[in-house]
Amino acid sequence: MEDDAVSPVIATLLLVAVVVVLVSMISAVIFPMAGNLDLGKSASAVVRLNDAGTLPVVSVMGGKDAERVTFLTVYVSGTRDAVISAENPLVGKPYSSKLSGLGAVGRQTVSVVAAFDDGSVQTLYTGTLVFQGTPVPSLAE
Repeated sequence: MEDDAVSPVIATLLLVAVVVVLVSMISAVIFPMAGNLDLGKSASAVVRLNDAGTLPVVSVMGGKDAERVTFLTVYVSGTRDAVISAENPLVGKPYSSKLSGLGAVGRQTVSVVAAFDDGSVQTLYTGTLVFQGTPVPSLAE
């Protein structure tokens, strides 16, 4: 019986060579893409409701870029009706809207978006809060 098959050692070397070539080709395509990724800012926000349960209260709490926040905007269920617009917010200081209430009632999604001194914008917080009060038509529609 004649044995024309490739020896296991040569087969293993060929498989390793093929894997090395594939990895180098994939790396050549993928690594340049990774260079275009912008690393996010490191800042955090804490959100709670005011004592009446009608308005969100936001504080920038920390992170290496917390001092670079130039503007905060708060969205309640995607609406920007009664946002907290804080220019150059201080770390740890609570900010709230000047309004008496949003008219948001029940579970609402709250998002805090921060603008930084380099012009970048990033969401610091997204969560749900349970609001008290009576509905206002601009939010209820």
